[in-house]
Amino acid sequence: MKLKLIASLFLFLFVFTIAGYSQVEDEEVQMFSFGTRSLSAQAHDFGVIKDVKAEYRITIKNPGKSVLKIGEIFIPKGVGVTVLDRSIKPGEKGVIVVTIDPKYMKSGQFQRKVIITTHTMNQSGTKVSKTKAFGFKGQVL
Repeated sequence: MKLKLIASLFLFLFVFTIAGYSQVEDEEVQMFSFGTRSLSAQAHDFGVIKDVKAEYRITIKNPGKSVLKIGEIFIPKGVGVTVLDRSIKPGEKGVIVVTIDPKYMKSGQFQRKVIITTHTMNQSGTKVSKTKAFGFKGQVL
């Protein structure tokens, strides 16, 4: 009798654990995306920048079922970032503006990455974080 009880308990824990992990993974996969591009294609070429600031707007989609919050953002030297939308409702889009100012960058070629971390809650109430990078390149004269 005890063996059946212990076996049933292990089976229950195994099924519960697998179900929990699959829900978190699904939520993480759908948490946010930059347009329709894959991670490897997430970049923008500013081209040649001379004397005037250049801006690029990153659109973040929230395909999930809960509010997506913009958390930490790694901003490399010489790059400015303005977060226009800190909370993005399900099915909506938010915008982050990246600015390259030639006054704060050395002349020549540049390559930088802005790394964005977002937070949301999955269906079971667990906080889920996701981090993605968006690359930039160009030349400052």
